[in-house]
Amino acid sequence: MLNITEDKIAELKGKGFILMKDKEHFNARLVVPAGVLEADKMIKICDIAKKYGTGVVMPTVRFSMEIPGIKYDDIENVMKECDEAGVIYGGTGARVRPVVPCKGTECKWGLIDTQKMGMEIHDEFYAAAAPHKFKINITGCPNNCAKVQFNDIGIMGAPKGMVKIFIGGKAGKTIIEGEEIGRIKAENINKAIETCLEFYRTHGMPKERFCVTLDKVRNTEEYEKFIESLLALA
Repeated sequence: MLNITEDKIAELKGKGFILMKDKEHFNARLVVPAGVLEADKMIKICDIAKKYGTGVVMPTVRFSMEIPGIKYDDIENVMKECDEAGVIYGGTGARVRPVVPCKGTECKWGLIDTQKMGMEIHDEFYAAAAPHKFKINITGCPNNCAKVQFNDIGIMGAPKGMVKIFIGGKAGKTIIEGEEIGRIKAENINKAIETCLEFYRTHGMPKERFCVTLDKVRNTEEYEKFIESLLALA
């Protein structure tokens, strides 16, 4: 059993090093921006897994990568090697989580370049503070491979430079399908996300998911103005 405090465990989790079930080792969670990882970074991640972990790398459902089996005494070395290689560790806590896009225009059905949009969203919003975890998924067409309606913000490609917006979805033990707000211009998506985050920070309580915040204020003038501000981006 590790001789470290609960505060230290929480601090490490906030940095992406999550204590495993054996209470002895850690998973290192590594962020893959917009689901795209350069080959040299993938090689470095594999090297770190062999050197400090169990020799395997596991993808998460949100396109991050995890290296299991890291010893507490090796965490600083793992951080150092990741920093030197430009590999991001983290993706946990009450903040905007890594964006999950589908293949977008790499797929014959894609109506928008989801990976480009995802990277722009990542660059502006990744790890931004929020009352609780905040997840954004992007799908390039109505086939909806990314299941966008089950995220805090869901973005679906539409014709003529537009996207559909869904808000207040949630997966997990309790599944909530987000509300379809309507179509806005794809070029305005970052403005829409900032509008949602500002509303969430203003009305949400700590550890309260966005869907709960929206339900709490749904029949208010503030909510009506919030929806109007999103639709104004069309």
